[in-house]
Amino acid sequence: MPVRYSFEGRLFRINLEGHYSPQEMMETLEAGLADSLFPADARFLLDVRESEDLAQRPAEQIRMIAEFFAQRAERVGNACAMLTKSPVQYGLARVAAAAIEVLGVRVEAFSSLDEALAWLGLDVESKQEHS
Repeated sequence: MPVRYSFEGRLFRINLEGHYSPQEMMETLEAGLADSLFPADARFLLDVRESEDLAQRPAEQIRMIAEFFAQRAERVGNACAMLTKSPVQYGLARVAAAAIEVLGVRVEAFSSLDEALAWLGLDVESKQEHS
């Protein structure tokens, strides 16, 4: 599955891999938020390290997804850590951040999972994955 979510303690994580549409990403976000296992006081991590589409995604689509998330960000503490592996991914994460931060949502890009979790104030606990 190119887009999947999981819960790791209080962490709500979405992994983007390979090729996927903006619609798939938004549907997965909605499914995770509606899941009965959604953690109380959740924090959000968007892992784009294996995304093949992000580097080619038009900025307008990135803004659209960012605004879609912003409308739901209160559920995850109005914050999103983005886990990247390339300078291009990092730059696109900053485009998303610029689009969403004006809406009151904090976004930060990281290349280290440990740093992302620390920024979110989390330690990884149990993991339950869903597609």
